[in-house]
Amino acid sequence: MASAVYSSRDQPAIAAMPKGPSIKLTARIVAWEVGRGQGHLSFEKHRIPLHRDDFTILHKQPEVGDVVEFRLGRNERGQIFAQEAEHHNDGGRIRVRHLGVLAVLLAAPGWALYQLIDRNDWRLVVGCAAGMSTIGFLVYWLDKLRARHGEWRVAESTLHLVAALGGWPGAYLAQKHFRHKASKIRFLLLFWLIVTVHQFAAFDYLQDWQGLRAANAAFKAATMPAPK
Repeated sequence: MASAVYSSRDQPAIAAMPKGPSIKLTARIVAWEVGRGQGHLSFEKHRIPLHRDDFTILHKQPEVGDVVEFRLGRNERGQIFAQEAEHHNDGGRIRVRHLGVLAVLLAAPGWALYQLIDRNDWRLVVGCAAGMSTIGFLVYWLDKLRARHGEWRVAESTLHLVAALGGWPGAYLAQKHFRHKASKIRFLLLFWLIVTVHQFAAFDYLQDWQGLRAANAAFKAATMPAPK
């Protein structure tokens, strides 16, 4: 919280301060000084001071635009500040660069789907693609929710299966939005392998499966005996 108003590191003041309401509020950071570790939240036209030490859990550096969940506190001088703060979704946010990466990744699969529409009912093709991405996003959301409440988790194999079945675009957005599975190297390696396979399949489909045919011919040549 801003030191000009109150410092949450002042432990005696915290002890003398009445507790805020039990309900958690949500607001967005509208100003933040990285060097001083303090800034302000905007809540119902009020600017509420926030300090780095007022976070109960801090997974990322606070910055302008972050959504924060917090409780209201009041110091011994009657001034209101934020306490027990934590980033909404652990600070995850879908940014323009994430949408740009997704647009590039969807170029080949999107064109392949367009080609499929000419040969199939467009509602079936678009519905399956959009439906799997939606399922991918929701499964990540469910796993994140269970993780925060200490409940039984969704197996990583299930998350990968949904991505492999076509839900990888929704899974990618969920990783960014919920800041979930975004730092597990082994998980990400397998996830991006799945994305790469989808990219290859889309490119190969657009080339009338030339790559797959060449691989099949090479396999036959290596494993089948030459005719006498």
